[in-house]
Amino acid sequence: MSMMETEGWYDLIEDFKNLEESASSINSINSEQDLWFAKGQLMVVNLILSLQSATNLALEESDNQNPT
Repeated sequence: MSMMETEGWYDLIEDFKNLEESASSINSINSEQDLWFAKGQLMVVNLILSLQSATNLALEESDNQNPT
């Protein structure tokens, strides 16, 4: 079992999806500093949320290059 198949991983992803919704809300942005902070949060959130698909894609490409 990989890390991405654990209950903890699914909980983490759910938390990051909630954070993404929160950081995406323009209603909470009151200043330029808030805007840059939210943008930074979204960059990290998107990185984490895309990690599983990027890992799966890399594994598929690796399997295709090294058939056994």
